[in-house]
Amino acid sequence: MKIDIEGYEHRAFYHAEELLNDVRVAYVFMQWTTMRQLYGAEVDKRLVQRMIDTLTSREYLPYGIAGAPTRTLDVRTWNAWPDDVVWVLASSVEPKKLAELAPEMPSSRRVR
Repeated sequence: MKIDIEGYEHRAFYHAEELLNDVRVAYVFMQWTTMRQLYGAEVDKRLVQRMIDTLTSREYLPYGIAGAPTRTLDVRTWNAWPDDVVWVLASSVEPKKLAELAPEMPSSRRVR
């Protein structure tokens, strides 16, 4: 699933729990540029944290798309994540195989 709603991803995930309960989504791609900018806005910051909590509680792991994504991103430092992020359902793929998928992953610089 590719989410590109110009900085409102965190608000869309406010109601995404039902979808994630009903549908097995292996990958969630999103631009993270705007999410970083929201770090100073308290309400939006809480919504971003809630989105992260929603995804991690369902065993999604965040990876940067640039280069070869082989290590998960630290959820405590989301304000420093790269421009493009993919959330991977832990049971969907082994981390070392994620690097093989990287060329196929959408990027804000490649997909418009």
